[in-house]
Amino acid sequence: MDIISEMKKCKTIRDCHECATVDAYGDDEAASGWLTCIEEMFGKFDRVKVLGNEVVLDGFELKRLNVVAKCRSGRKSAFVSVESVEFPKLNKSEKLWLDGLKN
Repeated sequence: MDIISEMKKCKTIRDCHECATVDAYGDDEAASGWLTCIEEMFGKFDRVKVLGNEVVLDGFELKRLNVVAKCRSGRKSAFVSVESVEFPKLNKSEKLWLDGLKN
């Protein structure tokens, strides 16, 4: 079964944490697990809003064990917390994963 199917089975924040960190040994591996899950769940978005402005979403990275979004507007780019990104029309599963990442 693919990772997206497993992720969509999660019904609680705890389920998301368990899915993201399964087999993780230490904080760095747990953070990598979260990065993989966020990339899979939200990688379909090309454009998002940050501070009310529409920007291009160029992907996700880890910065000090935190998942951040790489956003671009014109020739300028910035890394912002995923919590600062407004994704268009999230479904229930996507909202749950964002809440899981915040907690």
